[in-house]
Amino acid sequence: MPTRFFRHVAGCAILAVSGITAMQAAHALETGPIDARAVWQERSLSACRSEQSHTAPDVCLLRSMQRYHAHPQAIAAAKMLVKANKAGFISAWRPLGKAALATVTYPFRANTNEGSLLIGSDGAAIDVDEDAVREEDRATAAWRAFAAAHPDSVPFAPADFVGSTATDDGGQRLLFSTPMKSCHACADDGALLVAYTLDKAGVVLERELLTIK
Repeated sequence: MPTRFFRHVAGCAILAVSGITAMQAAHALETGPIDARAVWQERSLSACRSEQSHTAPDVCLLRSMQRYHAHPQAIAAAKMLVKANKAGFISAWRPLGKAALATVTYPFRANTNEGSLLIGSDGAAIDVDEDAVREEDRATAAWRAFAAAHPDSVPFAPADFVGSTATDDGGQRLLFSTPMKSCHACADDGALLVAYTLDKAGVVLERELLTIK
């Protein structure tokens, strides 16, 4: 990531901050201790998508993973997602220091079939795409100005991980950018730049909306 990008981020005003306590209540799932073994390379799920299937898609997914001998961690992660009404599975894993970024495939969704979970060292998984614009974000002058200029613009998942910076106390800030546009085929109207701050142990502490532009 270019140095000028980090200089830009360092100079951004923080538009909205949400602490982890509230964030966990609304946006975090407890995954337990999982790692790269939670990744499952999709096999055929066509039977689960069939209109003739007499099994609920989420149940069919779990049965298929068991049938294809998915790792127990992969099945446990999928069960966590199903429990949260987000039937899917972890399809990629990227270590980010003491945390990790898990790519989730949602095979039964009509539109956006991919998302991202930021997984702290304590097993709390933050869905960085869910409610990409929070209530506290909408209260800012910057959001109101952007919304006035682009009234039909909405966030389009998944968010892109764009880099990280170290914090003074040995932790890190992970930066995510989400495009804003009015339709899938439309040009981007702008982007949300959000930072998640982690302590030196890898636990997610807070979310900050840095800029909308």
